[in-house]
Amino acid sequence: MKTVRFLQEQPIFGGVDDQAMQSIMLLMRELSFAATDMIVQEGEDGDSLFVICSGSVEVLKACPTANSEFGKRIAVLRVGDVFGEMELIDLQRRSATVRALEPVSVLALSNADLFQIYESDLPTFTLIVLNLARELSRRLRSIDDLAVRYMPTNSRPDSS
Repeated sequence: MKTVRFLQEQPIFGGVDDQAMQSIMLLMRELSFAATDMIVQEGEDGDSLFVICSGSVEVLKACPTANSEFGKRIAVLRVGDVFGEMELIDLQRRSATVRALEPVSVLALSNADLFQIYESDLPTFTLIVLNLARELSRRLRSIDDLAVRYMPTNSRPDSS
């Protein structure tokens, strides 16, 4: 199992003090997956975020032109990366499929766990939610950059 220090080094738990992190670690579930295992599937209900402790995963998005039945690869995530965080914020179904590329171990934190942090330690809850917002903002900026890079040069902004 990864240490408190490892989690504190990840953006999602940045700034969380040792005592609060010890309490959070008690809530987290350690899960392991074999290579090619589906960890989450696009469209299913989700209630947890996952921190990758070892191994790597690919993130796949449904796409009618993809060569794979699982969709098109949109990212590869490695040790320290987080996935599933969107479901903690918007309570929607999974937005992508995540498949293990090799044996993977993760720590999972559920909505119920996050609510328990809210009830017991509001400052830590606030910090984690702010860190989640920062991570989502960082990803949105990356997508914006990609959209501009691949946007046709002859397209004009909508005049509405």
